[in-house]
This record gives sequence, C-alpha cells and structure tokens, in this order.
Amino acid sequence: MRQSSQSMTRRFTLPALAVTAALAGCADIQSTGPQADYFSSRALARIYALEDGRFEVVPEIGAEGAAYWCAASEYARRALGAGWSQDIYVAKGRAPSTVSGRIDAVTFSLSPVPSVTDKSPFIKTFGFKLGDNFSVSTGESLCRDIEPVFFF
Repeated sequence: MRQSSQSMTRRFTLPALAVTAALAGCADIQSTGPQADYFSSRALARIYALEDGRFEVVPEIGAEGAAYWCAASEYARRALGAGWSQDIYVAKGRAPSTVSGRIDAVTFSLSPVPSVTDKSPFIKTFGFKLGDNFSVSTGESLCRDIEPVFFF
C-alpha cells in the first residue's frame, strides 16, 4: 500500500511542476511600479533607470541622506561605468518616485544639471537641491557612514 501512495504522489507531482513552470513563463515582468527592473545597492536601495540617462534612487524607509549618495555612486560606477572622478548631479530633489510610487526618492544624472541656488562650499548630504553634486568617490565614501557599527 505504501508503494502505491508514493507512486500516486510522483504521478501528480511531475505534471503539477510542469504546469507551474509553464505558467511562470507566461508572467509579464512589469516595466514600471515596484516590480520593475531595478539595481539593488548595498545601501539597501533600489535604483531605477529612467530616460535621458537619469536614474532614481529609492532607499529603504527612513534612510539617511548618505544612503542616497552611496546608492547613486554605486550605480554610477557598477552599472553605468562611471569613473571615480565623475560627478553625480541631483536632477530632482526628494519627491514621490515616478517608478515605484514610494514617497521618498531622488533622481540623479551624470550630466550636469543647472543649479537653482548659488553654490555653497558645503553641500549637505540630506538637502538634495537641483544641481547639487558629488563625485563618485565622494559618494562611495559616504557608504561608510551608513555601515553598521558592531561593538564587542
């Protein structure tokens, strides 16, 4: 009796797996929304490629300003092939995401963006005014600010 129940299980398992695999192949991958293709950074942010070479950084909820720059520099370096001295510009300050719908995203660009305010020698990592910029290496250095500190 035990042998027949195993046989029945095998008889139904294989077709069920085949049907599941076939249905999985029919699913469309969305090009917009939270399921759109994205680059995942070590700062726990999703980066969505936009038109004109711009990209949108959507970090985890409550992330510090350093997380935006860290994710932007990682994406610029790894996905876009930017050099360490390449500047990253804020193309759109903190605003709702155009791709994922999250309420706190920043759009960056590797192309210069005109600044709306006079340049200050001090750029705050949480301000995100149009035209603010950091180099890829400076953004990378901000990744250390968000790394967890372990006490022994």
